[in-house]
Amino acid sequence: MIYSCVEKDYFIALIKEENNNYGGKKRKNHIQMDKILKRLFTLKNTIPIIDFLNAAYNDDISYEAKLYYADKEINNFEKKSSRYISYYADMYIKVIDKKNVYEYEIEFQTIYENSMVIRMFRYGFERAVNISYYNSIKEGRLRIKLPEPYLIVLEEDKNVPNSIYLEIEIPKQDTITYSCKVLKYFSYDIDKLLKENMYLLLPLQVFRLRKKMYQISISNLLFEEKKSKMIDVYNELKIVIEDTLKAIDLSYNGNKITLEDYDEMTSTIENINSYFLGMYGKYTDFDEEVREMVKSFYDPKVEERGIEKGIERGKIQGKIEEKIETATEMIKDGEPIEKIKKYTKLDENKILELIKQIGTEKVQ
Repeated sequence: MIYSCVEKDYFIALIKEENNNYGGKKRKNHIQMDKILKRLFTLKNTIPIIDFLNAAYNDDISYEAKLYYADKEINNFEKKSSRYISYYADMYIKVIDKKNVYEYEIEFQTIYENSMVIRMFRYGFERAVNISYYNSIKEGRLRIKLPEPYLIVLEEDKNVPNSIYLEIEIPKQDTITYSCKVLKYFSYDIDKLLKENMYLLLPLQVFRLRKKMYQISISNLLFEEKKSKMIDVYNELKIVIEDTLKAIDLSYNGNKITLEDYDEMTSTIENINSYFLGMYGKYTDFDEEVREMVKSFYDPKVEERGIEKGIERGKIQGKIEEKIETATEMIKDGEPIEKIKKYTKLDENKILELIKQIGTEKVQ
């Protein structure tokens, strides 16, 4: 399998296909962004995902809602080659919130392509067909429901529209218009992501400088000039990463993300950063600097959590000791086992063990 074909060499495709039906030259891909994004969108703690969905789709999903992720692979039979062709959408999310059911389709693109609306419709249609109930056909009529689409474009392009549209003209019938909202991620800085409750996408801030790194890497500059310019970008990137870590830290302190989420989000930053260095030139041990920066934020949280758990264990142990002390006094006073269980909530085996230790014969 390869990812979908694109127009420019530095494009990192986010949708994987066996072949391309949309035109353009085939390019080799180097990073599986779908795996990175899957890690962000499948956190065990669903609060960041639900916050994002509510912000993106303007819905009102509760934190008690259940999230389900559909198989992203779509198989179509290709008559010319007499074989099945596999397509891979980025993400389908089904949300069940009490009596409400939501179906979402989310796609990521590094660089905007005019043909993207065709791909969005195609994947949404295939998803709708897969979940439709054919036994519900009455008088030749079958209704299917497409998932609500959402496109996220990462890198800046003045030609990216706020929404994309596909007009489907059926002869002698009405023209159907399919529309999809577009999130211009490049217009979202850290403050805006926090303000709009899209903090799930914080780790992608490192993309802000990817294009600049690429342009330096393909330039005809001498090695020392190229190194100097790239180190300048590293320093810019360091500020972006540090500010992103502060924002992730803020989300953690605000109980929006768990420690496990914190780890996933910082790992995402490290993975994308390491890829950029390997792809566009590693002129210093900048990836090691980033790892140390992440550790300086993350490790204290781990230590803090360990202390909190220690305190919790201490409190629990203290309560158990109080119960044992009460049970011991009741045993010495000759109270029946049932009464000791009722007042101390201790297990009967534990009470019998205490009786044996005390050696009393007063218990009934």
